[in-house]
Amino acid sequence: IVMLCLAGSMLVFSQDAPKASPLLESYLRNFAKASLSTKIQIVQDSAQVDLKGMGPLYLKAVEFILDNQDLIKTDPVAQQLSILAVGLTGQSGYAEGKYKLWDLFRINDDTSVRVAVMNTLGQIVIDDKEMIEKLTAWLSGQNSLFFTGNRPDRQVIGEGVTAMGKIGAVEFFPVLFTAMALGYSNEITEKAKNALLSVKGNLKDNLIQVISKNVVQEKVLALRMALESDKLTDEDKGLAAETAIAVALGTSSRNDNETSLLRTLRADAARALAARSWSKASDYAVRHFNESTLEYDKGFIDKNYFLEAIAFLGAVKTNEAAERLNLYLGLLNSYVENGQKVDEQVILTVIKNLGILGDAAASDNLLYVGYIDYSNNVKKAAREAFNNLKFR
Repeated sequence: IVMLCLAGSMLVFSQDAPKASPLLESYLRNFAKASLSTKIQIVQDSAQVDLKGMGPLYLKAVEFILDNQDLIKTDPVAQQLSILAVGLTGQSGYAEGKYKLWDLFRINDDTSVRVAVMNTLGQIVIDDKEMIEKLTAWLSGQNSLFFTGNRPDRQVIGEGVTAMGKIGAVEFFPVLFTAMALGYSNEITEKAKNALLSVKGNLKDNLIQVISKNVVQEKVLALRMALESDKLTDEDKGLAAETAIAVALGTSSRNDNETSLLRTLRADAARALAARSWSKASDYAVRHFNESTLEYDKGFIDKNYFLEAIAFLGAVKTNEAAERLNLYLGLLNSYVENGQKVDEQVILTVIKNLGILGDAAASDNLLYVGYIDYSNNVKKAAREAFNNLKFR
């Protein structure tokens, strides 16, 4: 009985298993016994007869090249067969050939073959975790090589970036972003940017990941990409900017260039949040102002940067922001009272934003401006700001 059951199951399995068509089998037999130049003719002819059904033949051609690797380096006809088989694998949509194609990519230094492989992988790889990992690791390695001063094949990188955009796996986003930021060439930068926009998942979330985890230069670029994108809502842009200023305030570096980039990131984020009156960032506005005050006093930032930090406090429209700005006005008043000079543009910006905030907590310091040695312009601005205060 057991033997009968096994025989029955084997019969069912043999009935369910896909069978190669007689036409395909004929092409496979002829390919196996043909010379190298004839193999090319057979593969070419097969595409005219039944392109979609000839995937196994194209895979067999790739396997032949892999089994005869020395031919690749010495015989241009072998390279021709490689490119032909790879291209037809993509055109036929034969996804079963992807791993052999990757093996061919790894062992072959010829640019034309490697470009053809990347082009085909872009057509046949769909939701394949292993291939996604291989491609991610490859581009990450190329990025590292370029960053350390080596010269990887830009033509292959360009095609690889395009292929990854077609595949669209969300895992590609960080390495594609790095490829865009590195400056391989204008062409690769544009291809990487287009690929990023094709990647699956939420663009805002992907960019926030870059802002949170990538190197400082890429954080700056990711924020700018978010703010300039027509695919993100204003809310999304505000969330990206809030993440950026939090990261910038929480990151320190001993590298002067990185420190400067972190200040740029803070300034860009503060400007974006101020434009949106992002009250949820009130705490960050205060911390950014505190940092900017120290940097301005030490000459690390210019006056415009500092004025924007003051305006950010006015834009968030919270009691916390008003109290901090009022404390600073009190400090400036004490400077003037003690005979020190205060930059008029700075004091006017402080007064203006206290007027915008309208918090009565600033009343004493605004009134006091009129009693000390400020210019008439400053005193007039203080009166106007005082009149805007909301007393309950």
